Amino acid sequence: MRGASGGGGEEGGFGMSDDRLDVSKSADAWRLLELCERAADGKLTEEERVFLEETLKGNEGARRLFAKSLHQRAELRYDQSWAKEKGSELPSVEESAQPGERWRWVAVVLVGLVAMGAGGFWLANGMEKSKGLKVATLSRTINSKWGGSTLPTVEGSRMGVGRLEILEGMAVIGFDSGAEVVMEAPATLEVVDGRRCRLERGTLVVEVPEKALGFTVETPQATVVDFGTKFGVSAGEDGKYLVKVLEGSVEVTPKNGDAVRRLKGGQSMDTGLRRSQLNPQPDEQESYRWQPNLILDAGDGWQVISTAYGRGKDSYIQSQTNNRNFGRDPFFRVKHSGIVPNLDRKGYVGFDLDRFDKEMIEDAELVLTIEPSDLGFATLVPDSTFSVYGVTAEAEDEWEEGELTWQKAPAHDANQKALNQPDMLRVVKLGEFKVAQGGVGTRLLRNQALVDFLKADTNGLVTFIICRETAEVDRDGLVHAFATKESRNNTPPLLRVKLKG
Repeated sequence: MRGASGGGGEEGGFGMSDDRLDVSKSADAWRLLELCERAADGKLTEEERVFLEETLKGNEGARRLFAKSLHQRAELRYDQSWAKEKGSELPSVEESAQPGERWRWVAVVLVGLVAMGAGGFWLANGMEKSKGLKVATLSRTINSKWGGSTLPTVEGSRMGVGRLEILEGMAVIGFDSGAEVVMEAPATLEVVDGRRCRLERGTLVVEVPEKALGFTVETPQATVVDFGTKFGVSAGEDGKYLVKVLEGSVEVTPKNGDAVRRLKGGQSMDTGLRRSQLNPQPDEQESYRWQPNLILDAGDGWQVISTAYGRGKDSYIQSQTNNRNFGRDPFFRVKHSGIVPNLDRKGYVGFDLDRFDKEMIEDAELVLTIEPSDLGFATLVPDSTFSVYGVTAEAEDEWEEGELTWQKAPAHDANQKALNQPDMLRVVKLGEFKVAQGGVGTRLLRNQALVDFLKADTNGLVTFIICRETAEVDRDGLVHAFATKESRNNTPPLLRVKLKG
């Protein structure tokens, strides 16, 4: 060890022991802090790395001290004003010739504080002084719309401690520690310091390089500590949360006293958030915004109907749930995986045209409203292209919303290879629309192909199938959602038809 007992080694390494560390003892705390220093400087030997990993995995006191030491290293690195206030009592950043020397001083102080039981007070005092400290950068915004934020929301802004609320789109925050956090709307996040943030609600995707080991995300009901990884965290307003590890590993500590869990790549921990996302409950007490018999006169020959009109309907099918029906959901979901094909989804929308003289139709628009989706991570899906198909086999227009399943759906073969596509022999492609990453709002299709399809109808019903052509780039990519007539927050699918005067 450099300047400490314990045996020599290359690059300041020292012999490892199988003895369990007791960080309440100064000698063991010193050993751990020396390893922390070498880890932060990227100088661990393989033996040291394994020893440190095993120690942190099985010793809660060691994890706590390790996190505190990394926090103090960040404080001293970025808050030079504190050192200047202390004058000659403390070495300034400029006075420290090497990071190792500066960190050795921090280690000595921390060992003394651990022995005296004063570490918590010093940590809190340091955080109080960091309020004016800039610890992160809003490095990128994507179609962002902001709510009540106390931090700057202009791309490129430096940020200190404070709150961000994103209502639409996505935002990328680069912490000075090296961690990168992507906020996916709607979400509310509090920046605590350079190595910690607090997710009040919404979804984050976090990528942490080795130098930011120990980066922490808190939710109202849990603390997630990174061990060099990429992971997603979602938190509901009811306190339920979901942690999904994409790469590496994290440690999740529930705040209700339940056991700490270590999750590795591909594993997740869900306290009920995903179940509530997969099983949304419509509010039966609120009246529908679009009554079944309503045809809206929009002027200039345009008339508007929704899927709530007449025999209209909307739903979706999913390849994994062979016999499940989603007709009561307030949205229809659409996804193309390419990685997990049994999670592909297709949307179905039907309109009642009985009241229209088809020969009088001269223009038309199909309007879909994007619904915020809590299922999957938008970060893992690029800008997406969607195709809209019209069902040409009119006998299949009689499908029932409450009976639509993967095994029973129009223009669909449950065993076909392209699970995200319809049976091309029973449909006509009407066009495409795009949804940018994090995109919101409405999307419409308006062209002559749509007009011709409507005019060709002979049974007073038309069915559209909405498919996503773009695949996710990794597991757990976003499942896009569009409002149905069961939605109380957004507009259901609309068909705008212009009739000749």
